Amino acid sequence: MKNKLNPIIQTLALLIVPVLVILLFKFIMAITGKDTDISLISSTLKTSLFVIPNVLYIILHKYRLSYLSFIVAGIATFLVVYTSDSNQIDILSTFSLYLFNFIYFSLLIGVTYFSYFKVQGFKLKNILFILGGIITHTLSFSGIFLMNKQSVNIDLLKAITYTGINTFLMVGLAIAIGLLLFELPGQEVEIEAENDSDDDL
Repeated sequence: MKNKLNPIIQTLALLIVPVLVILLFKFIMAITGKDTDISLISSTLKTSLFVIPNVLYIILHKYRLSYLSFIVAGIATFLVVYTSDSNQIDILSTFSLYLFNFIYFSLLIGVTYFSYFKVQGFKLKNILFILGGIITHTLSFSGIFLMNKQSVNIDLLKAITYTGINTFLMVGLAIAIGLLLFELPGQEVEIEAENDSDDDL
């Protein structure tokens, strides 16, 4: 079953739909008191920085432009550091923030590549992306604290992991919904193989 949407519409959907899903999540969290951020738009944009680089990479890789992914990681790095609060910059050096975030987004792009282009099965793709994101988040944030000679105790590690779980469950689900409207390479072959298996039964 081939996606009949125009490729341009597919691309726009993959860029826009996940952000709208994040906005919906943030709205629900705001009205239930689970999100303390004053601005709904600001909170959505912050979380979208974890979504947009990954969906951009998916689009670039599909159209054989994956060499531009480092530019995507660089732009995401600049935006995250630029929007970082002053307390974080006081604790961590500006150079380490830029280096950390570039490595962080590059690793997430690697997780995206492995999850969505090397693994078969739509559910498995999304599960691996979420798990990979959580692991990358936990190891990366622990690493930057150690790099700046900050102590990493069990409470801090739990807080980092908890934030990673909350973030990537949301991000993974948002990307998964966007991918329902976007045809990944090999997706048609995968569906045809599943249909053939059903026919054999």
